[in-house]
Amino acid sequence: MSSPLPEQILVVDDERDMRLLLRYQLEQEGYAVTEASDGQAALKLLRECSPSLIITDVRMPFMSGLELLRQVKQVLPATEVIVATGYAEVETAIECMRAGAFDLLRKPFNIREMYACVTRALDRYRLNASADLVRASQSFFETNEFDRIPQTIVEGSRTLMAADAVVLLMQDVQGRLQVAHACGLESEAEGGVLSELGERVVQSLPSDRTPALAAPGLEDRRLGSLQALGRGASVILHPLTVGERVLGVLGLMRRDGLRMFSRKELDRAAMLASHVVLALENGRLACQLASSERLATLGQVAAGIGHEINNPAAYVLSNLSYIQEQVVALRQGEPVDLEELEQAVLDAREGALRISDIVRDMRSLGKSDEEAGGWFELNEAIRSALRIAQMDTMKQASVQTELPGGLEVRGSPGPVSQVFVNLLVNAAQALEAGTGARKEIRVTARREADMAVIEVSDTGPGIPSEVLSRLFQPFFTTKGSTGTGLGLSISRNIVRRLGGEIAVRSVPGDGTVFTVSLPARPRVEEGQVPVVPSRSAG
Repeated sequence: MSSPLPEQILVVDDERDMRLLLRYQLEQEGYAVTEASDGQAALKLLRECSPSLIITDVRMPFMSGLELLRQVKQVLPATEVIVATGYAEVETAIECMRAGAFDLLRKPFNIREMYACVTRALDRYRLNASADLVRASQSFFETNEFDRIPQTIVEGSRTLMAADAVVLLMQDVQGRLQVAHACGLESEAEGGVLSELGERVVQSLPSDRTPALAAPGLEDRRLGSLQALGRGASVILHPLTVGERVLGVLGLMRRDGLRMFSRKELDRAAMLASHVVLALENGRLACQLASSERLATLGQVAAGIGHEINNPAAYVLSNLSYIQEQVVALRQGEPVDLEELEQAVLDAREGALRISDIVRDMRSLGKSDEEAGGWFELNEAIRSALRIAQMDTMKQASVQTELPGGLEVRGSPGPVSQVFVNLLVNAAQALEAGTGARKEIRVTARREADMAVIEVSDTGPGIPSEVLSRLFQPFFTTKGSTGTGLGLSISRNIVRRLGGEIAVRSVPGDGTVFTVSLPARPRVEEGQVPVVPSRSAG
């Protein structure tokens, strides 16, 4: 990896001797210094050097230092500006500070004072740059919805790099680059050009793994001409790789020739790209774990399911044995009570249907088509979840339900059932950790306007406020090594994809209530839906 470029300082003064003095002193300290004799010349140099700091005189021909300061803050707002003046004018000082100057220096300079001021200004520049990178990185990792990671990356990168347009290109299963997300593009053709340039960077990776920078007067052989993007356009195309594996390309573009990307900004782009790669890999891992979380949910209730199947299976076998005995008696001409025989057949059928229901519930929970399907009966998903989680819940509490008939929501029963299995199992585990005498889980549903509102509450110990705010964060868990920290995060993703929302309220010592809201099917006929109270689903 190449060493970072020295900090770039632009000295602007109409006095040649003053420029030479400042240049000599600053280069002795290891800075890269560029000179300009007036404000207009300085603006032309901005696109070439992208300085971290500008030291400018106030009184100059063509453009004052104050006007230059204002122009710089519009073009490069992160650049710090020190204003030097030989005139102790309070009004000028106030105007400069209001316009965003870092500090004012009196001429003639005290060299130590000047060094100290430059050091402080560059420290703030670097601190702000680091803080901006940290904020962008945090936004990448804080998103709870894994499919929104590309959008968050693009939006954060655009702000951090002060880019006019950003495109995140990701490889598909065939290895072709596809636009995962983009913002700021003025046309589809512009996006197509950036995608084509990204392909060229990927194709050259075996021989050149460096990011590509192209601007007027600063071409990259891999990219060729940028004329299709317009005069004055500049781009950075940073490959995103993990070892030899290619994830994609992050494309950044500026259209304004006064703000074109410089080599110095490659360092910031490289730091950004490393965070982007980490966020994408984190998202990929989270998606893989999200797929396995459904199986983990099944594993949590495996013993209960075995018990649930064993009971009706024994019931079926017992009745089949009785039926077999009665059939043998019939063949031997012995008297048989046909009513009892018919009842045994019905009982065996009931047990077999119970097993069928359990298997159907498990298959439904294993499906991953969260967005598939039309309208379905909400009770179908809730009662399925109650049956699946029954062994967990019945050990810890009585389960009360209040579920209205005829309440339909859009989606697939399986993923919705997964949400309620997570909530029920969590409620049972909360009650297991509690010490209260009253242990109850309550599931209620109701219609509010055009929404179906379902509440899963428990009488457990409640959730501390410092934990409550983090419940839906991916990988956050209070269960130690036994929890993945994805159950509630995945549940919220499922609910949100269906157009709903999930919330929680809790008071330590007074239980917890999770509220799930889902869009309900519009009523064909107005009227009250009867409420059917019941005990635990069984």
